[in-house]
Amino acid sequence: MTKTPLNNTSLFGWGCLGAVAPEVLRFFKLAAAGQPMPTLDWPLYWALLIVFVLVSGAFTVAWKAETPFKAIWVGASVPTLVTTLVQVAPSLPKPGP
Repeated sequence: MTKTPLNNTSLFGWGCLGAVAPEVLRFFKLAAAGQPMPTLDWPLYWALLIVFVLVSGAFTVAWKAETPFKAIWVGASVPTLVTTLVQVAPSLPKPGP
């Protein structure tokens, strides 16, 4: 039995789902623990979330994941990687003598 590769639209959709999944889980954990929702700048939050979702979908298409599970994994990884890179910015090289 040969697997048919996912088309770009499917890859994009699975990647977008992967990007949203960590946020849904984060809010679910807060609600399940009875904690209040964070006080965020909601318009900015939604704008950044949409950007992350679209970039994750595009990155998943570029990665050419073979299965929906891999596409979700790639989509979930992109926001994490970007956030880590922003928080831990590399230091600039110091000018030589």
